[in-house]
Amino acid sequence: MFEQFALPVFAGLLAALGSYIALFNLGSLNKRFKSDKKVSSRSALTLIITLISSYFTTFLLTSSEAISLAIATLSAALPFLIGRGRNLKKQREKEVAWPEAIDSLVSALQAGISISEALTQLALHGPKVLRPSFAQIQSDLLNLGNFEQVLLKEKRRLDSAISDQVFETLIISKDFGGRDANNALRLLAEFVREDIAVSEEIRTKFGWIRNSALLATAAPWLLLILLSTQDSTVEIYSTPSGALVLSLGVVMTATSYIWMERVGSLPAAPRALR
Repeated sequence: MFEQFALPVFAGLLAALGSYIALFNLGSLNKRFKSDKKVSSRSALTLIITLISSYFTTFLLTSSEAISLAIATLSAALPFLIGRGRNLKKQREKEVAWPEAIDSLVSALQAGISISEALTQLALHGPKVLRPSFAQIQSDLLNLGNFEQVLLKEKRRLDSAISDQVFETLIISKDFGGRDANNALRLLAEFVREDIAVSEEIRTKFGWIRNSALLATAAPWLLLILLSTQDSTVEIYSTPSGALVLSLGVVMTATSYIWMERVGSLPAAPRALR
């Protein structure tokens, strides 16, 4: 009787754990990137396709429902991991582009252009990855007209320590005169470049450690798939004891990955001017 209900119970446990893994990654993603506040239907469709395709692909290789369910559960996190990786890459590209944007502001101010005009020009001539932000500033300046309010609004939207420093410097320069704005912006550009260089060096060193940990996490499951081409392995994991081992394996894999992410992630730069 227990063997009859073992597989459905096992499937339910894995489905619940898969949902937890997905929600954990989605929660981390929404926490870091506050602009993504809704789960789109496209994301849900991607998750469903990932689950189905991974299940049937594994089942074709192993002919084991239990092993296929375990692999499909772990694959639930893949769409969110890929999305988070893309967002992190985009965020780093923005950070790296800020020194160039600051240099452009300095050049414009030296040419006698006002701070507001210098910002709006960056919507066309600034770093490509930052142009949408400056285009938003240009639009808000036309609609709102309040320079400080516009920059504070964009600062909250960008949610970046570097943009905080740039916008606060520009607000102070606008209020108290821009005679020393160029010197402040040049100094800020130097600090930002040094900070980015140090961060990239640390991120590179952390990167190969995290990649090694990911490989060590995935290796047992890859080995399991290879061994599952043998009928004896499939028979073992079709039993209640085998289902229990797979359940524990999924839980331990998810726990180790979450722990690795928390330990291996670089802390966000403090936002003293929030």
